[in-house]
Amino acid sequence: MGDCGGQAYAIFDFLWNYALPISVFVYCYGRIFHTIRRQSKVVSSHVGRGQNIAMTTISRDQNAGQIQQQATGATTSAKLSHTEVNILQAMIAVIICFILCWTPSSLTSVIQSQTV
Repeated sequence: MGDCGGQAYAIFDFLWNYALPISVFVYCYGRIFHTIRRQSKVVSSHVGRGQNIAMTTISRDQNAGQIQQQATGATTSAKLSHTEVNILQAMIAVIICFILCWTPSSLTSVIQSQTV
């Protein structure tokens, strides 16, 4: 009976300290990315509407290339922007680092509870 209690604790520990945090990371980062993506589309639509204004200021501004790129980038809102790709890569990197760091100890605990 003590063996069963150790296995139950190991499974609870695995779920609480490993599976739940990964689920929370994925859910929260997904919501954050969705919000960033939605806000980016709103900003792009505003830049797209003001494209004529941005084009007239290009000749006066030092950062004309940057303004040009932003104004023309508004028309392709279906693709991920460079910033969105960087954010997505950072979120994935955090999740992968968590998995790489915590998988060995989590699996070791579960395996040891079954051998005892």
